[in-house]
Amino acid sequence: MESLVIRILNVGIIPILLLLLSFFSKKYIVPLLKTEFRRSLARYVLLIADEITDWLVMKYPEKKWTEWLDEAVDKLMEITGVSKGVAERAIKASIARKNGL
Repeated sequence: MESLVIRILNVGIIPILLLLLSFFSKKYIVPLLKTEFRRSLARYVLLIADEITDWLVMKYPEKKWTEWLDEAVDKLMEITGVSKGVAERAIKASIARKNGL
């Protein structure tokens, strides 16, 4: 009798535990993985923005950054495929970090 009860509990509990595990992973682990992907993509975009601003400073040393800002935004959009707003914010952040603002 005891083995029958234990067998029924095992058969019923294992699927319930698997359902709980899948719920937990869907609710907590999947969003964490998506956040990490977005964070790594943002680091990549900022790194490329730094490289572009360094390149444009060397290319146009006598010009202010406001004169080549559009070129930098276009270049970042071409390389990474991000939208204009994201590219503009990344370039401005890169310039602010370099100027210590």
